[in-house]
Formats: sequence, structure tokens, C-alpha cells
Amino acid sequence: MQIKICGITNKKDLKLVNNKAHYIGFINVKRSPRYITLSKIKNLADDKEKAVLVLEPEKPEEVLEKIEESNIFNIQIHSLNPSEIKKLKIQLPENILIIKAVGISDKLTIRKMKEIETFAKISDAILFDYELQGQTGGTGTQIPLNIACHAAKIASNANKKIKLFLAGGMNLKSLKENFKIINSHFDVVDFNSSLEKSPGIKDPRKIKELSEYIDKVIR
Repeated sequence: MQIKICGITNKKDLKLVNNKAHYIGFINVKRSPRYITLSKIKNLADDKEKAVLVLEPEKPEEVLEKIEESNIFNIQIHSLNPSEIKKLKIQLPENILIIKAVGISDKLTIRKMKEIETFAKISDAILFDYELQGQTGGTGTQIPLNIACHAAKIASNANKKIKLFLAGGMNLKSLKENFKIINSHFDVVDFNSSLEKSPGIKDPRKIKELSEYIDKVIR
């Protein structure tokens, strides 16, 4: 299992998490309270292998432009349909990791299961986040674990090489209580709001507690 800490907005917080996370997320989505400009992200993201650029583009060309400008290799996308993702993948070098966010809530409809399967076949990774009113990310709400695990199985059956991220209000308490099942279904656990004092400002104590637990059970 690896750890992703998302919503980094400043150098102080980056320094806190830099040696404690496998992935560090920078949000370039204007509706998010953790939004920062691409210019600021470029200044913060010195480790391009670890940095994740979080986007909600209207079209694939926007992603290409931001990859070129930021030189970040891991791209998390909260929009675009399957044909647009395919179009994007064709134009990208192999070292670019496309993480497609898929929103799920309290049940999996047949339509949602087909969506998961479709995106799993064409993406490098899937990030499951809680979906509210058609939008993913920033809700602070956890996906019911049985639903998340079912979604993970659908994705991994569709693509044995797919990397699976679990997001959606994840916190240390939930990870501790469900470590075995989360570890058996997901490659990366994504933390954001549960590690904050306020939106975009991380809490050093909470970061330390998570890091100590990870050192104990994972590393």
C-alpha cells in the first residue's frame, strides 16, 4: 500500500508531507477550496515523480497543455468521457500516468459498473471518490467500504495492471479499522481533508500520526 496526500497549497505543508507520502496532490480545479494556480504548482512540485496534478478539464487539449507547462508525470482527471481519455492517451508518452477519478456513492448501478469497467480498460489508474450531485472530490464523505471493494474488483477484473486509489473522506481511524481489507483491494489510499486544520492547511499533528502508523504497518 502507498499513501497519497492531496490538497497541498503551500511550501510549509509540502515540507511536512514530502518524506511521508508516495504521491502528493496539487489541485488545479477552480471549484475546490484547495485550488492553486498552475504557476504555483510548478513552484511547489519539485519532485515530478511524486507530484499529482489534479484537473477537471473541459477537453483533452487542456490536459496536454498543462502537462507540457507543469512537466508533472501523474495526472488525475475528474472529467472527460472514455473517447476523450482514449484520445488523450494516444497523444501522451508512456511515462505519463493517467489516474481517472470515478465517482461512486452508496450503491453501484449497472450503468456505474459499466463505467468503471470501461475506464479501467483505458486508464493507467482509477481513483474512487465519493460522488455528490454528479461531482467527485472535495465532499469529505467516505464511500461505503463494501461498495468501494466491489468497484475495485470490477476494475481489476477489467484490467489486471490497473492501479487502484481509494479516496473520499479517508482518515486514519478508518484505515486502522479496515487496514486488511483496504490493503487487499487498493494500491494507494488518498488523504486530504482529514489531515487539515482548515481547507488547504494541513495539521502537523495529524500528518505525524498518519506517518507513524504507516511506518509501523507498511514500510
